[in-house]
Amino acid sequence: MQRAMKLAVTGAIAGLILQTASAETLLLGDPAIHQDKIAFVYAGDIYTANRDGSDPYRLTSHVGNETGPVFSPDGTRIAYSANYQGNTDVYSISVNGGQPTRHTFHPGNDIAIDWSTNGEEIAFISARQRLHGRSGQLYHVSVEGGLPSLQMQARIFRGTYSDNGRQLAAIPFGPAYNGLYGGSSGWKGYRGGSSPSVQIMDLRRNRVNYIPGNRVNDIEPLWVGNQVYFASDRDAEIFNLHRYDPDSGTITKVSNETVWDIRAADAFGTDIIYEAGGALKVFDTETGATTQLSISLAPDLPQLQSSWTNVAGQITAADLSKSGKRVLITARGEVFSVPVKDGSTRNISDSSGVREYAGTWSPDGQKLAYIVEADQKQHLVIEDQDGLGETTRFDLGDHFYTLLDWGGEGDHIIYRDNHLNLFALDTESGDRRKISEDIRRQWGFGGTEVSTSPNGEWLAYTREESNFNRNIYLYNFENGRSTQLTDGMADAGAPAFSADGTLLYFTASTNAGPTHVGLDMSTQERPYRAGIYVAVLTEDGLSPLAPKAGDEEAKDEEEEDEEEAEEADLVYDLAGARGRIQALPVEQAQYSGLAVGKSGSLYYVKSVQPGVEITPPGQSLQADAEFISFEFEEREASTLTSGIVAFTLSADGENALVRKSDGSLATGKLGDKFDAKPVKTGDLQLWIEPRKEWRQIFDDVWRMEAEFFYDPNLHGLDWQGVYDRYLPLLDHVGRREDLNRLLTEMIAEMQVGHNRLGGGDIERPSGPQIGLLGADLTINNGRHQISRIYTGENWNPNVQGPLSVPGLDVSEGDYIIAINGRDLGQGTNIFEHLAGTVGKQVTLTVSDRANGRNPRDIVVEPTGNEFLMRLWAWIEGNR
Repeated sequence: MQRAMKLAVTGAIAGLILQTASAETLLLGDPAIHQDKIAFVYAGDIYTANRDGSDPYRLTSHVGNETGPVFSPDGTRIAYSANYQGNTDVYSISVNGGQPTRHTFHPGNDIAIDWSTNGEEIAFISARQRLHGRSGQLYHVSVEGGLPSLQMQARIFRGTYSDNGRQLAAIPFGPAYNGLYGGSSGWKGYRGGSSPSVQIMDLRRNRVNYIPGNRVNDIEPLWVGNQVYFASDRDAEIFNLHRYDPDSGTITKVSNETVWDIRAADAFGTDIIYEAGGALKVFDTETGATTQLSISLAPDLPQLQSSWTNVAGQITAADLSKSGKRVLITARGEVFSVPVKDGSTRNISDSSGVREYAGTWSPDGQKLAYIVEADQKQHLVIEDQDGLGETTRFDLGDHFYTLLDWGGEGDHIIYRDNHLNLFALDTESGDRRKISEDIRRQWGFGGTEVSTSPNGEWLAYTREESNFNRNIYLYNFENGRSTQLTDGMADAGAPAFSADGTLLYFTASTNAGPTHVGLDMSTQERPYRAGIYVAVLTEDGLSPLAPKAGDEEAKDEEEEDEEEAEEADLVYDLAGARGRIQALPVEQAQYSGLAVGKSGSLYYVKSVQPGVEITPPGQSLQADAEFISFEFEEREASTLTSGIVAFTLSADGENALVRKSDGSLATGKLGDKFDAKPVKTGDLQLWIEPRKEWRQIFDDVWRMEAEFFYDPNLHGLDWQGVYDRYLPLLDHVGRREDLNRLLTEMIAEMQVGHNRLGGGDIERPSGPQIGLLGADLTINNGRHQISRIYTGENWNPNVQGPLSVPGLDVSEGDYIIAINGRDLGQGTNIFEHLAGTVGKQVTLTVSDRANGRNPRDIVVEPTGNEFLMRLWAWIEGNR
């Protein structure tokens, strides 16, 4: 009776599991096939299943990314690539599961592509000895261990051996549409120089035959007998399977995918398995029939779990309250109010799956404003500083917007859209007025910069003109007219009103040309240089740099009353203001962020000019950027602190919020000294619901692509149709990496280069950094032999080959016998024993003989990267 009940319960549970997993799972990739088994990847893990897709089994479960399973010739093991320790290496695992075996240890990426015909070695691609370019080379590593061996000098990106191992079909470099191989670029339909063709290498005769295909993308070469199959976009720009007959030279299209690209494929016998549209299909090369496999998975996926996350590392905006008591921080699409001293952190927007951004304080510190995206539109939200009162919401429209200023007396919020328009919104009525429109898109330093006069009557703003220089204009809110202040012969920026509104400070550069249109061509000899200027806006105003007589000044009550009346009702003489511009006595440099404090002092950032120095690896160029105060009484500039790249002042002008070169925030009171204290970001905790957030990201990307694309017609693309086609796949996303892959493929439909996507909460495994010796190593006579030593050419100050340090007494041809006394025999891999040695002292035992006769010990410090020393070796070799 108990046994019967147990069987009934077990059957009910099994039925529940089957019911849960009955829906077909998509976004499957990297398929492999061997006899009656298939393997594939879902959410970064490898699965196996029967050939028809039934009985799927999760083979791996590491949080690191696993890709490209390849069956061994006998079908007992699967080789694959995985990032378990901070870089991608080659592993293998039994088809029945168990513990994976690691086969490569070099810190570069190693990509498994095939097996040797006898199953004793795994073929993989590595760029470890590459001197230049983007491709790698073909290596073999024994499944028993040891140092991998280079098979040929040819550049190889992907490839596969024929059944007898005598031929290799390969592509020499990856396509520009690198999203097909896990990259970030969606360059579908590319027809330029980075469109690979398949090479068929006869390894016995050292001959190469090329499959014809000029300026089309041919990828994923496969062998079926003596025929080569490959995926190509030569027909209607959709990747389909094609067959090449080496005897006749004919190419035949054999599949008929009309919507989704064939992204990855593998062959066994007469069958080819491939992925298209996130589904797996099997193509019978004899009958021409294609069968889509129905595979249902119900795995536990860590990235799908909702959780609390600290978002201090994802801050996009910060603003200081009126008296410096709180900082309004925008991070990961949420708006937080963070106390400088007293109180607790508040999540003001407190939403899930909705993006808020650009939070700012009102001048009196009682209100907050930020933009929220909802219903495919942008809305401006104004609410009480504690986030508890009623909110006011204004519909901005369906573009994207940036809040620039809420200054003066708080009557207007100044913002701009992604179509180069500058607006002012009345905070009471919600009425908005267009102030300006840039002629050109703004690049380089500055962008649109604004400043509102203290009484809120005037707005100073920059506008980029047809010559790419920005002019400064003054806009009057009462009459709605703008007046140009500067003459367009210099690039002006960073306007800032004085505390009484009679003066306007700004920067101007007459040599900004090399920094325009996004391509910085400035050099150490031709750096970007700007001066700081002041314009006297009133007709009888006095320059703050006017000569001081040193006499006592007498004032009667009548004069003081008249002076107060003038301050209350300023009248600008803009017609003559251009003639009342004067340069401050400071050197020309790269300045930004001008602002005036309560005392009348001018504050700004002086950045380090790129090209002035080449910083050592790991150091920030702007670590020496200065936060400067210019005092008009002494007429001197003094550095308050260094390592500051941006700042904002509180509305009362007494405190500053600064962003340091390391990205951290700090606040402090202004004065003769500036002692900044870190902003407490430990309580920036956010409840993340991945599914909701991924939908918001998906919608954002789709909208941003259309809004910011250079062609309003989107290359004639039905963008709504693209949305409708890709959206159903979102339900099958199991991790952020897969979301990135889906979005990369979606934006690839735009068919444009340099349109990339990446980042987010992807897994970033870490491990001990593997040290490198700056040398090519081979196995000879059972020992690790140094075949080439890279010096870094010695005159590069930050590129020094570890083995080329004078006095080490080591030469090309020497053997490395041991590391730290540990013998390196034939079956060892030297990189396995260099784990955790970067920048640390390591003792190498070397000898000019493989038998270790007359050994000598040398102490070296391995490096973490050989790229520059290899590149310089190639450059010098060519020279």
